[in-house]
Amino acid sequence: MYEPLLQGSTVARFIYEEFANSADIPMDWLIGGEVPHLHPVFLRWLRQLAGMLAVARALEEDHGAAALYGGISLGELAALRASGAITTELVVKFLYERHLQDVDREEAIGFVFVPASEDWRYYEQPDRMTVSCDYGPVLGGAGRMIMVSGLRVALESARTHGPADLQIVDRALAHQAYHSPFRESSRLRLESLLERSTLGHPVMPVVTSIPGRYTVSSGAEAADALVVSETQCLDVPGLVETARRYAPSRTYVISSFLRQLEIDFHVPTEYVDDVWLERRFGSTP
Repeated sequence: MYEPLLQGSTVARFIYEEFANSADIPMDWLIGGEVPHLHPVFLRWLRQLAGMLAVARALEEDHGAAALYGGISLGELAALRASGAITTELVVKFLYERHLQDVDREEAIGFVFVPASEDWRYYEQPDRMTVSCDYGPVLGGAGRMIMVSGLRVALESARTHGPADLQIVDRALAHQAYHSPFRESSRLRLESLLERSTLGHPVMPVVTSIPGRYTVSSGAEAADALVVSETQCLDVPGLVETARRYAPSRTYVISSFLRQLEIDFHVPTEYVDDVWLERRFGSTP
């Protein structure tokens, strides 16, 4: 996906080099293929972050500096990096600590579109599974998209007993719960890491989907948001409403998944995905 971008943008290639150096791997390994000593999920996180940040820098080459950054889940970390609040080296350390397995239990995440006529709160069962990200009303209000985290056995049961079709993510792509009470041990590790580190002042505001922390404007707030995000459900409608207060003239959304949801950002919106990259940089030779 990103090869044409790397060929067409020097600053994008620099971002990839930063991530490769921080992860102590050759840059070619970051672009594609397996890396023997890195877990596939951890490697995928690195690649997603490098890709999002590289695209963001390419957009700024075309349109000038952003007035506001925002992100959901891993995108929150990308937004804080883009704003200068956190270094690439610390991002990689953060991901490593987040990825460590805390227990032997089988956890999972899944995505489900719940029609407006059904009760999406069925998936809020604290001892077994919880809603870890509420994307809010999607597809013109036809229903609600949520991400669910918890014990794999609970999610598998919810596939047949729940009000909608829950799609469980394969273990190779996600083998832990996200933004869930199950991540308490991880939250404590990340809190310890950030207490030993200094986060900088964002060069412009960052909006997140973390309830109570929708706007991040200092290093201390950035550290707090990252820690709280580990165990608290994310609220995408809250991010959208917070961003509206800054009255952006246009929003660039670096995500093919969000394009499918048709979330209303209340301003002209351009989705930056494979189609955009091919249009902007052409296909890989």
